[in-house]
This record gives sequence, structure tokens and C-alpha cells, in this order.
Amino acid sequence: MADFDSFSDIKVWVLSLADMAATGDDFDSETEDAIILAFHEFASAHPFWWNLADPPGILLMRPQITTLTITISATGASGVAGTLSAAPSGSISILDYHIRPSGVLWAARVTAHAADSASVTLQGVPATIAAGTATTIFQIEVDLASDFGYFDSHLRDQDGTLIEVWDYERLIGQYADPPSSGGPPRACAVMANRKVRFSTYPTAARRVEYPYIITEANPSGSGALTIPQHLRWVLAHGAAYHAYLMKSDKRAQIYKQEFQRGIELAIAFDRRVRMGVARVPAGVTYGVYG
Repeated sequence: MADFDSFSDIKVWVLSLADMAATGDDFDSETEDAIILAFHEFASAHPFWWNLADPPGILLMRPQITTLTITISATGASGVAGTLSAAPSGSISILDYHIRPSGVLWAARVTAHAADSASVTLQGVPATIAAGTATTIFQIEVDLASDFGYFDSHLRDQDGTLIEVWDYERLIGQYADPPSSGGPPRACAVMANRKVRFSTYPTAARRVEYPYIITEANPSGSGALTIPQHLRWVLAHGAAYHAYLMKSDKRAQIYKQEFQRGIELAIAFDRRVRMGVARVPAGVTYGVYG
């Protein structure tokens, strides 16, 4: 029986289907591409538990800063210089924070700032701000883990409150911009690649935990796959499907059906694991879109 424990194992098996050598064959690199294509398709079909980040992600949100003043002598869409009355305490950078001067209806994003500096570069400044104007500096957007793919469920604040995950349009539709302070926030939304925006910003430091599905690196070499051993055949059949498809071989359809069947079985297994039970309730049918 074929061993599908690693990328290399699957490659040897796919090549052997067409009696091709394991190395040096003209179709060698195409076979590797076929495995990667199948890997991406498999991983994208469902938030499988084996791709859950362990441990979950952690966000440490800093409190608003209200003890500084600001001077802004120019306007512009980007690259506008501002000067704070002092560097933010704690030797921190406020890059990607927002600054809202007192008495205005807008907040400018900080696009450049170095720790221990009173100089900031701002984006979106419609009016100059007189020297010594009080200001609120707040963190409403936070970077997520470098391997973040998407949230697996709602976030959890340090006091146990669940922070709901919404789509971005709903968030900005229900919460004003500039936002207000408050905590814990009711909701958040992914707004850019690996960046999340909250409904409100904190007045005190807060810890937020978030379960997420990782964006796993492409498999390679002889290292063991993260896919459970009894489901690795699914990836192998998906690789065979894509390889035969590249060769315009009619056998592609056979392996396509097996690949799709395998994905459905993997989803059903994943849901049993998450439910904490081994048996599927009677009358329940699982599918790729179920």
C-alpha cells in the first residue's frame, strides 16, 4: 500500500501512476505543482481543526493617550507632518494609531512614527491644527499573526466577553468613524491582509485572544504532513487529479471524484472531532457546502 506521509511520498506515487521515474522525469516539476494545487484546494474547502493555530493568537491593545497635544501646520491626503508635545510614554511606536485633535470630526492615521519621538507622519489631514491643541491618540486597528488565514470563531476579551466577528461593511455602518472609546468592543472585522478593526478603542490596556486557522506553508520534502494520517490519501488523489488534468488524460475525472469524496469525508470527520463525539447523528449528511 502506498505511503502518503509526506510531499515526497505523494510525488513518487503520482509519478508511478504513469510509470514515470521518481526524479529526472520531464513531468517532475508539473507533479510538484499538482500536489501544491491539490493542497490549496483541500485547505480552502473547510476550516479543518488540524490547521487551528496552537496556541491561539493574542492581541494586547494599548489604552488611549490623552495627555499630549499636537501641532499640524499643513494639510494633505498623505505624508503630513505633525508634532506632539512629547514622545508617547513607555518607549512605544504609535504607527497605525489614529490621532483625533480636539474639536474636529476627523481622525488621521499615523503612517510613520519611531519610539521615543514626538514627530509623526499622518494620512488624511483636512485642516491645520494650532499648536497646543489637545488630542486623543487611540488604537482601533491591530495586526494579526503572520500566519493568520481567517478567524475560526469569535474573539474573547480578557473578562470573558465574546467579541463578534462581522464583515467590514456592517462594522463601519453601525459604528461611527472616528470611533468612540469603550471596552470590551462588541465586534471586529478583518479590514486588510492580517489586520483587524474593532468597533471601539480601549481606555485601558486589554488582552484579546483569538482562535484562527493558519495559512500553512506549501508542503515539501520528506517532512510529515499536518493532515491526519488516515486522510492523506485525499491529498494524493487530488494531486493525481491535477496531474492527469495537466496531461489532458481522461483519468483526471476518476481522481476528481475521489478527491471530492475525500474532502467530504474529511469535513465530516472534522465536525465529529469538534463536536467531541465519534458517531454521526442519524439522518445527518455532510457535504462540502453543508
